[in-house]
Amino acid sequence: MTSLLSALFDATPRPGLQPVPNTKPLTFEAAVLPPIIYFLALLFLPPPPPQSFDTLAVKLLRNALALLAGVLFFRLPLAYHVPQSIGLNYQLALVGLYGGCRVLDAFFISPYGFGHIPRRVRYKHISRAHTPMPVEADNEPQANAKGGAKAGDDEQPVSDTVSDAVQHARRGSLADSYFVLEKKLSDLSEMKPVYELATSEEGWPHNFFDRASWALELETSMRGLGFTWTTADVRHTRKTWLPTAKNRLHSILFHVGPVLAVCFVIIRTTYVRYLEGAPQAKFGVHTEDLFDSRLPLWLQLLLTAALGAFLMAAFSVAHSMAAIMLSPLAPSPLAFFPPLYSTRIWDIKSVRGFWSYGWHRLFARLFLVYGVWPGEWLERKLTGKRSDEPADIGKVLGGFISSAFVHSFAVRSVLGGEWSRALGEAKFFAANGFAVVLEEGIRRQVMSWRKKRGLPLEMWYDSWIGRIWWIAVLLFSGRNFARGWVNAGLVREMAGK
Repeated sequence: MTSLLSALFDATPRPGLQPVPNTKPLTFEAAVLPPIIYFLALLFLPPPPPQSFDTLAVKLLRNALALLAGVLFFRLPLAYHVPQSIGLNYQLALVGLYGGCRVLDAFFISPYGFGHIPRRVRYKHISRAHTPMPVEADNEPQANAKGGAKAGDDEQPVSDTVSDAVQHARRGSLADSYFVLEKKLSDLSEMKPVYELATSEEGWPHNFFDRASWALELETSMRGLGFTWTTADVRHTRKTWLPTAKNRLHSILFHVGPVLAVCFVIIRTTYVRYLEGAPQAKFGVHTEDLFDSRLPLWLQLLLTAALGAFLMAAFSVAHSMAAIMLSPLAPSPLAFFPPLYSTRIWDIKSVRGFWSYGWHRLFARLFLVYGVWPGEWLERKLTGKRSDEPADIGKVLGGFISSAFVHSFAVRSVLGGEWSRALGEAKFFAANGFAVVLEEGIRRQVMSWRKKRGLPLEMWYDSWIGRIWWIAVLLFSGRNFARGWVNAGLVREMAGK
């Protein structure tokens, strides 16, 4: 215990860590003040019950607290580093940038730009007897669906009545019955098939306890779930699965746990056999690019896949553990942890499908506000489109470019603050954005060609081509991502060295 405490408070940078110059070890005060001040500011964000209290002085106090919290969040990765861990430095940069952007959104962009303060959304789940397998029509985005919630919307799309949902849930087929039976026999994880109905509250929190609960829920809801400023559900369906604590434990032990173990073996073996002996890896002096000079192409692709799968599994474990620990708080919204991923990897057939359904959407609101909306605005300005016309290219590229900046900023914090060495992640996300635009253009051309010739719009080989395409795009573009992690020492730390 003594050695553990000494390691936690040891300010000596761990081997391989390359902190930003002129930063100092993170202090306890610097770590806790931003979220605390943010919470205090959120207490004043909803309009007070008696409007007589909604005075200029209250608004000035609220905005002053919000500005202070935002500055402290942004300052975290610029002024501090975590000497004990390379990965925690990466996380510190993400937390600082995400927290600062969220504060600006909650207190200035949404209220003053769009007149919108988030309202609570209450969810109700109704059991359904449909197949646990994803329904094809429900897994593809609608042709005219928007990529995110519009600014100024005070409510989530409210679902149909309970009776309609129940009647729809009763419609089944022989295939549905087969899959339900197969699930009962082979799957012990007890996932509950449900329809999710969402309605937004009309009023605001009144007493202090309710206001404090509202503030805590909004502060901890990364995806905006439970509030009217969450992004649109990309699945465009009310069908979902309600995980239980037992199901999450089952998932950790029998699904993501083995994935983590296999990925760890690959990462550690790669580092020990190919990278550990390099002086650059030992002392952090990068006179050569270790990823390109020491790893053959096949191993670069294998390591890239292992890193991606490891991250997916690690996110799932953290999400499930938090859900299990907070499950006793149900029915409080703090215990609401809907599924992190919305489909299985093998059901994905495009790059767009991977980023829409196969990856987490924890930063969806951030990318919507700072990427999607500016991208749509820029496309309309350049092309002269009206506000009611879709601006899909700007939307897609804006979202991916904002993601590129966020992740490059994070890896920069463990590469000595050098932007030139942090461009790998930017290249990765930018390449995927252009891939989404390219594949959508090709898909439309193919559909038009088949329709003109009276051919079926869907061919048996489409799904196989789609799978090969998205996997190839992610692996080859992901080498840029993996290269930065190798050079930054993150792979070394993941290997336990």
